[in-house]
Amino acid sequence: MESHLNPDGVPRPSYVFSADPIARPLEINFDGVKLDLSHEFSLVASNPAANSLGSKNYLQVCLRIRPFTQSEKEHEAEGCVQVLDSQSVLLKDPQSILGHLSEKSSGQVAQKFSFSKVFGPETSQKEFFLGCIMQPVKDLLEGHSRLIFTYGLTNSGKTYTFQGTEENIGILPRTLNVLFDSLQERLYTKMSFKPHRCREYLKLSSD
Repeated sequence: MESHLNPDGVPRPSYVFSADPIARPLEINFDGVKLDLSHEFSLVASNPAANSLGSKNYLQVCLRIRPFTQSEKEHEAEGCVQVLDSQSVLLKDPQSILGHLSEKSSGQVAQKFSFSKVFGPETSQKEFFLGCIMQPVKDLLEGHSRLIFTYGLTNSGKTYTFQGTEENIGILPRTLNVLFDSLQERLYTKMSFKPHRCREYLKLSSD
């Protein structure tokens, strides 16, 4: 067994043997440390001015509802999503529309959700870009950091919204168009630079 004495015979300090156990209270009161942060993360601010997409104080969450497929229309699922106004939607369980739910659960089939802005299924690519993405792009050109990403289930329309098609380009090519059009005559037209790992650029030699 290891001795707790040093070579001079003096007891060595030991955290294990010297630490006195601290009595734990039987009941802990957390009232003093509770903090209501709901107003900090509210998707819909109480102040109308702060509720605009141009506000820098809140995470902007825009909802885009894709058109229903033919299969969904055949199964009468169109009533599942109801746009109440420009910032809220009402979602209903598909079974409640078909009358398959019991009376016990019938009162819990509809839920209201609020967003920074709601875009209906008839919204075009251009309308969505101007209404949701254009302001963050302008902020980026003014030197602010901005992050835009799409989130949703598989086949919910993320790729179409982000990339689009040749006929209806999405938010990524539209953003690049705005950025390069804003550079105007400040484009570097020579071919003497290329990206190089973590460096900003690598100057090429004549070879």
